Amino acid sequence: MVRKTIALNDELFKTLELSNLTQQYQSFSELVSNALTLLIEKQQKEHYKNEMIKASQDPLYKNDMLEVNKSFKFSDEELV
Repeated sequence: MVRKTIALNDELFKTLELSNLTQQYQSFSELVSNALTLLIEKQQKEHYKNEMIKASQDPLYKNDMLEVNKSFKFSDEELV
């Protein structure tokens, strides 16, 4: 485990305390770790979304998806 010292501005800390977020965790370190994990997950999802948007504009990707849809058309119909 890596240990780091952080500094929070007073208003942010007061907001955390008033919202009772600090009481929902066993320690402040757990709260910070959880918040950072959520931030990383959010950034990863945003990156994936942006890559999918970029791919959807690529003609080769579109053609590949059409071929996949054609290939699985009959098996998809079996499920209905």
